[in-house]
Amino acid sequence: MINRTIVLIIMLFCAAQAADVSVVITEKTVNDFIAAVGPVSGKGSNKGVKYKWKVKKASFDFEPGSAEFLATVDLDAGIFKFSDKIKSKVNVTFDVEKNKIFMEVEKAIFKIYIKVLGKKIKVGQVDIAKYYKPKFEFNGPQPVQKIIEMETSKSKTRSIAVTTISQELVLEKDQIRVSVDLSYVGTDK
Repeated sequence: MINRTIVLIIMLFCAAQAADVSVVITEKTVNDFIAAVGPVSGKGSNKGVKYKWKVKKASFDFEPGSAEFLATVDLDAGIFKFSDKIKSKVNVTFDVEKNKIFMEVEKAIFKIYIKVLGKKIKVGQVDIAKYYKPKFEFNGPQPVQKIIEMETSKSKTRSIAVTTISQELVLEKDQIRVSVDLSYVGTDK
């Protein structure tokens, strides 16, 4: 009896989790895209120090409830060279009206400093997130057609309106999942 109860609870939980249409964006896909962007770099000078910086590696990490942008940045300021790691929050949103999933990296500050006599002296900073534009954007799960017309006989056409009644965006381990439930209302023309 206990085993049947557990199976029933699992079945009800799975049914409650099911959606009409879902889109899954994997961490691998986003990281393959960011790798194709290639190196991001810049240069500047401050306090008499000229420097160049370059993002050596950039990636995204999706965990349950959160998304992060990770990068390793190299600095070359003549005799002063170092690498530093940056971690930044990623905002993931779903715009129902546009049917778009957006990913936007918040500030990803790389602090530029030199060491003189063992003491760090800040020379400047760069917000790496500004170089990853445009925002990452993916199509959502809604159908392309809002109205579908079907012939039901030689003289009748039925118009079916497709509307979204609920949506859910979930950050899971190694993926983003956006699901929608749809409603269909038919009228004769």
